[in-house]
Amino acid sequence: MTTPRRKACVECRQQKIRCDVEQHKVPHDPCGRCKKMGLECRILPTSTRNLRQTKAEMRRELEDLRWGLQRSGQAPGSDPNYPGSTASPNVDMQGYSPHDQSGTYSNASARTDRSTSPAFDSRPPTRKGSDNRMTLPRAIDGYFLGAQKIDHCFDLFFKQYHPLFPVLDTSSRPNDYYDISPFLFWSIIVTGSRRYKEDRTVLEKISHLIVPLAFNSMAQRCAQIPIIEGLLILCIWRIPTNSMYKDMAHLMCGAAVHLSTQIGLHISGVGQDFARKPLKKDQDEKVIRARLWLCCVIQSIRTNIADGLPPTAESLLDCDERDRENMVPFLPADLQFLHKTYIITLRAVIALSKSNVQSINCDVRILRSLISIFDQQMLSHSQSSTGDIDLLQLNCARIHILAFHFFANPSNTSPDAEGLSRFYALCTNVIEAATLLTEKSYFSFSMDRSITLAGFVILKLVRSQIAPHLDLPAGETAFFQAVQFLQNVSLQPGDIYQRTARIMSDLWTSNKVFLKRNGQVESLGLKIRTRLGMSVSYDMFWYWREEFGNMQNPYNNGEETAAPSNDDTRPNTPPQNQNQIRPQPQPQPQPLPPVPMNTPIPMTKFDPSLVPMQPDPAVMSFDTMRESDYNVPMMMDQFPDYDWAAGFDFSNTEFPTMPAGAIGGGPIMPGNMGNMGYTFG
Repeated sequence: MTTPRRKACVECRQQKIRCDVEQHKVPHDPCGRCKKMGLECRILPTSTRNLRQTKAEMRRELEDLRWGLQRSGQAPGSDPNYPGSTASPNVDMQGYSPHDQSGTYSNASARTDRSTSPAFDSRPPTRKGSDNRMTLPRAIDGYFLGAQKIDHCFDLFFKQYHPLFPVLDTSSRPNDYYDISPFLFWSIIVTGSRRYKEDRTVLEKISHLIVPLAFNSMAQRCAQIPIIEGLLILCIWRIPTNSMYKDMAHLMCGAAVHLSTQIGLHISGVGQDFARKPLKKDQDEKVIRARLWLCCVIQSIRTNIADGLPPTAESLLDCDERDRENMVPFLPADLQFLHKTYIITLRAVIALSKSNVQSINCDVRILRSLISIFDQQMLSHSQSSTGDIDLLQLNCARIHILAFHFFANPSNTSPDAEGLSRFYALCTNVIEAATLLTEKSYFSFSMDRSITLAGFVILKLVRSQIAPHLDLPAGETAFFQAVQFLQNVSLQPGDIYQRTARIMSDLWTSNKVFLKRNGQVESLGLKIRTRLGMSVSYDMFWYWREEFGNMQNPYNNGEETAAPSNDDTRPNTPPQNQNQIRPQPQPQPQPLPPVPMNTPIPMTKFDPSLVPMQPDPAVMSFDTMRESDYNVPMMMDQFPDYDWAAGFDFSNTEFPTMPAGAIGGGPIMPGNMGNMGYTFG
């Protein structure tokens, strides 16, 4: 017969020390410690530890207390000692009835509804995981959102957005996401409200408040995985703005990557090395961490490339994934496809950037060899695509690689007519595919920048000496499809998408773009050479600023292109009919046959000996500029990142005069457009 386990008295149990009490004696004698210290020695029949409440349980208890106050007729805000919060779930909800699904609340009828309405349910919501849990209305900084609108925004997000880039768990309900992280909850709401036609003010209101909430959540340093997920959502589907100076997507993307590495998502497993307490080795947790890290890598590379900025921490993003091979069966196939796509893009951009492309005298043989090598890798990888959207994203990445063709100095070498013709065909097909997919679902994936880049590539090629080999009508159609694409993804009147579409239309109708003072047209060169493939777009923006904004192009030194004149016969507004803006080409030879989008570009043998050990001095001699180091472009210090702001006079334009900025800013008045950061995003 086994001896029963000895029990300790309450005092010794709390102090977790050995107790010598004789619990079998009734009444028992005090233990030695209690007798010595004069304490009451008690033995309880059962003793359990008091576990500390989690944050979600405390929040739920707070909600229960608020429901009790509502039932008794006392408003939570009536007590001056009541701890209110701007992001709490039920602040000042005394006028809300669960059966009133509108987003407005009437304080006047609140007391009547609570006292006379028999349908008012005063019971607190059920616990997490219950199927009948009712969605609660929420508030953020004084803006209240009804339960029905919350459900509609969540439905739109998980039906139209989330399948395109699966980041979250689809089995959770709105209340569960709020319990996990209010920031993640509002990130889903602001994304789902992008096309919420029943109430367009939801996007406008929340987009003003979500960025401060994001930085506040990062500062709290708790529940980092939900914060990373929320940051990724805001980076993938950016908040609408009228100036890229106000866009925080690049900053949030960097924060998401660094938060991920801080908790060890970049290594396989559960990240025990980055935790202070033992972690449970759960397979599901490993899959969640691996999937989230792939999302961080994909979005970080995509954001940097689309912004024309060098990828950060490339050695970390391009890490060896062999230790994650055991996770492959558990990860979505489309996510693995995108991950490999952007890893190839990352390697291509790094290799091309190191080939001295900042100098106009870079070695064209090395440049074209690298372009061919990485484009061939992309084409081989495209065979494993899982759908049209994945293939479209791969081809968008190819555009950023092939855009390095324009870094070859046209005055020193003949153009690669065959490679540029295939590049032209790729741009037209990508724009057409994006247009068709946009009609089926709501997404952008930062593809708006790729589509704009493709449109500018078409414009440069149709004005070049290889135009006789191109299908000009197809290029014109694709160009205006790109303009229409930007207008379709526009979320607010006068936002950056609409303004970029206007810039593209203006440049298509211009007779001075690419025109030198000697009367020659040179469209295959680049002046800005420090923004990767996006240098093409920034070049075009400067052409527009010079002709339509009456600004001196700092890369011309006043001699490169023909200066705008007052007797210009160009119309002040772009024609609405495409037939009015159709270019009038000279009689040209027959174009080459159409090239399929996935036809490989001919390979050029890469000779490593061609790579110079020490790069030559970057001497910028683009036609007129001499003795200038292109590593430090003139006047670049006046345009930090995307803040290419200039107060252009748009008094003769058709831009709306209503506010377009999603973060700050006042109403835009005619003739004072202010802070026109003409980049696209």
